[in-house]
Amino acid sequence: MGTLSRYLYKQTILGLILAFTIIISLVILIDFVELSRQFGSFSQVSTLSILYLSLLKMPGVLEQTLPFIVLFGVMWSMFRLNRRSELIAMRAAGYSAWRFVAPPTIIALILGVLSMTALNPAVAALNEKFETERVKISRSIGAPVSGNQENIWMREATQTGALIILAKDTNPQTAELLETTFYFYHLDETGTPVFENRIDAKSAILKSGFWILEDAFETRPRELPIRHQTFEIPTDLDTNTLLKKISPNQTNSFWSLPQMIKNARAANLDSSRFELQWGRLLSLPLTLAAMAIIGASFSFRLSRLGGAFGMMITAGAIGFFLYFAGDLLEALGATRVLPPLLASWAAPAFIFFAGLARITIIEDG
Repeated sequence: MGTLSRYLYKQTILGLILAFTIIISLVILIDFVELSRQFGSFSQVSTLSILYLSLLKMPGVLEQTLPFIVLFGVMWSMFRLNRRSELIAMRAAGYSAWRFVAPPTIIALILGVLSMTALNPAVAALNEKFETERVKISRSIGAPVSGNQENIWMREATQTGALIILAKDTNPQTAELLETTFYFYHLDETGTPVFENRIDAKSAILKSGFWILEDAFETRPRELPIRHQTFEIPTDLDTNTLLKKISPNQTNSFWSLPQMIKNARAANLDSSRFELQWGRLLSLPLTLAAMAIIGASFSFRLSRLGGAFGMMITAGAIGFFLYFAGDLLEALGATRVLPPLLASWAAPAFIFFAGLARITIIEDG
């Protein structure tokens, strides 16, 4: 490796460290404030406990923001070289634009592989630890266990009609629904659903073939509620399907996803959620390489010609476009409008080749 290459690698790494420090600090601060808002009003929860929860989430934050860390880190390092006229000197010495882009791209590919194989399993383990600690703290102070703000709705067909399940809170660790209401309907002669009764329960735990309801009240039209200490409701719902509904994606490790996909297919369950996450992780090196190429290609404009800031804004906008386009394509993949493979790889591949095309134009006109 030549002296110039080592220098470019060093400058790229410095830029990545700076971007990492700024972005992670801001996100962790916001996350700490959010956790403080959730738990800070309870005197039993100390600031150290909230900080501990924030630190448990930090690897997950790093995984989510890594594309932007690469984008802005590469942009900062290249813009710094440009502002000090070092790029001009290198071009005058006969070095091509491809020589400048190679170190950031190689570093991005390495970061992508490490994030996919090492960081993601750590995120899955620490996120599980975070959920366990958060549930423990929530139970100790009587706060809601689930971090979700939206209610969970599920529908299940029965022999006589349908069962609608509403859960205001969940505990993914035990496949438990909290503050749950079961609505029972039967079909009349015309096939119209008719309300039959409802059961309100403090908690509902899914076992093999039935729900176990604790502290339940059964209510029928024009009748007084009947209290049940425990109540069992038969169900065809399995634990795997329930966890798929209520558990976050970050609890799934890169190394466990192939087996999860295989198990879901063997059970005739929809495996698109796992296939999309698997494809997103496999495409992560290409995603980071695309961000590095875009960041570098939009930082070559000479500072003395002006417009460098506008080019950096354009590169940032393209990075956000890649992020939101990926989310949109994954949503289409989840509904099987697009194949999961295409939904995971289309956006990073498009940006990657668009970046190569721009560098080709810069180099060869």
